[in-house]
Amino acid sequence: MEIFFIGLSFLGILLFERYGLKTELPWMGKLCFLCGQIITIRSLPQESMTEGMVLLIYIYCLFWQDLKTYYISKKWIVPSLFLILYLGFPQNWLSSVSGALLYGLPSFAMHRFKPEWIGLADVVYFFYFGALLGLERMIVACLIAIGIGFFWMLGMKKTILPFCSCLSIGVWIAYLKGYTILISFADLLG
Repeated sequence: MEIFFIGLSFLGILLFERYGLKTELPWMGKLCFLCGQIITIRSLPQESMTEGMVLLIYIYCLFWQDLKTYYISKKWIVPSLFLILYLGFPQNWLSSVSGALLYGLPSFAMHRFKPEWIGLADVVYFFYFGALLGLERMIVACLIAIGIGFFWMLGMKKTILPFCSCLSIGVWIAYLKGYTILISFADLLG
């Protein structure tokens, strides 16, 4: 049933882009309510709007699935494969492979030796999002996810953390502004 609604959402986005999207966007030139800057074309992600909306729906569903159940079912494999085929890998395939391996292998080792620390779905999504975002943006996604997870554990006072939910937030932010955040952070340090 979940796959049906995810597929229906994808279809709605594609129809909206084809028939409902106007070239003039009403919020261009207005002030961003988060940062106070004027919104320009450069404020948008480098990827197309449809790709961003498809990823947002996927991440939103993944976030709520993990948050409510602490479990990611195997039904998520089909939408995940569809998404990576639809969005494609970063232009630099070496970044994609190194991102998947650099984040997937240590998390797999952690799951192998301490399975109570990290679930298998977290391991799979470290591989997956590492390949999808590439090495550079995955750094930003992980730092954001760890920060959110840390404050989540402090605020909720629970012993189990739905880390895929935290990782989903980090991935969305890194997808939109990952390179900008990484460059700003590097400038801050050096």
